[in-house]
Amino acid sequence: MVLVGEFFLAGDDESAVRVGPRKSHAFPAVPCDGVYADDAVPRWEALLTGAESPLRYVVPMANDGFTVFAVPQPLCTALASAGTDRLRTAAMSWAEIVSEPDDEISPDSAVGLLERLSALAGSRKERGLSLYCWYFAP
Repeated sequence: MVLVGEFFLAGDDESAVRVGPRKSHAFPAVPCDGVYADDAVPRWEALLTGAESPLRYVVPMANDGFTVFAVPQPLCTALASAGTDRLRTAAMSWAEIVSEPDDEISPDSAVGLLERLSALAGSRKERGLSLYCWYFAP
């Protein structure tokens, strides 16, 4: 299965719906290929905050396998403020939870993704933007 996606900053939902596979844009972004982002985000939030917020879909997933959602504010705040050790611990726990035979996320890849996502989340306020994610799993 091809699974592509990215987390990105956008000014509003109208801008966010114009992003997706094979659509170029100038928004700051972090690729998340190989990750079911709508499953990962609640797990990351639980690991970093102890709670889970519902996802707000801007483009609900349909039969085409494409979706866009807003990343919950509590997770954005947690990512932006988490130190390196906290991010590393959350990433390692997440990698262990989601890895299955023939479908593993390496601990290094998980840590790298959360570190890049933390930097993106940290820059959203100064830019006046919100954090979104799109992914495509045909």
